Amino acid sequence: MKTNFVPRVNQLDSIQLDNEITNLLRQQIQNILQVLPPGLFSYLQPEINFVLNSALWNFSIRTHYATFGQQMLSITYEKDQLPSIKLVLHYFLTTVLPYAKENAQFRLTNWSLIQKLVQLAENASVLLNLINFFKFLRSGTRPSLIDCLLCINHRSLDGAKRRTIGYSYMTRELVWAGFMELLGFTIPFVNYHALKRKLRNLLRLETTAHRQDERVELNTDTRCAYCNERVILPHHMGCRHVFCYLCLKGNQLADAGFQCNVCDYRSDTFRKVAVL
Repeated sequence: MKTNFVPRVNQLDSIQLDNEITNLLRQQIQNILQVLPPGLFSYLQPEINFVLNSALWNFSIRTHYATFGQQMLSITYEKDQLPSIKLVLHYFLTTVLPYAKENAQFRLTNWSLIQKLVQLAENASVLLNLINFFKFLRSGTRPSLIDCLLCINHRSLDGAKRRTIGYSYMTRELVWAGFMELLGFTIPFVNYHALKRKLRNLLRLETTAHRQDERVELNTDTRCAYCNERVILPHHMGCRHVFCYLCLKGNQLADAGFQCNVCDYRSDTFRKVAVL
């Protein structure tokens, strides 16, 4: 195995890391500049992205011949493959060209010819990136279109060292997934309405005296004894407290021993409140 061999997964991960770093810094800049008027911030968006991309390129490719994502994975470009002219071309393709495209899309919307050219160039870029990706899967080198155009390769700083994989996170995920499946299987068999009622009766220190012959009172200020909202289709279960039809019927269907949550009166039937 060559000492400068770089696995395909490391090269793809470096691109993903670069995108995440760029998005993270862009989000931080947006949080800092959110005090600006919304219209001004949107108008300066291409310049802000250009300055950010230029700073990232300067402190990564120009200084260390590797992006920040590549540095995190101990990958770098071959220095002899990046002379001054290729560095200028790399900066133009990765920073200046995206700025020109974004500037045209934001500020030249009335120029239909330019918009068509930008769209055509973007479609061609997508197609070329797809072709280059299949070529990368075959050869294992130059994962991005820019690397292919400039003919630059990656080199591993760790030689032929294999990538270490930790399984502790995977183990935790498997345990958690098994626990969630167990809960999803057992929870439907538990009648939590009955458990809630039994627990409430167990913790209740005093019981409220009630009489079955108490008159049900219903007026404009009456609230449902269960949901504490304005009563809809008022019903009662034999005590003086009024429930919404759905609240009372739903609780009795879910728990055969449902009791009034105010006076603990229990009944298997319910009746509509008669308005006199």
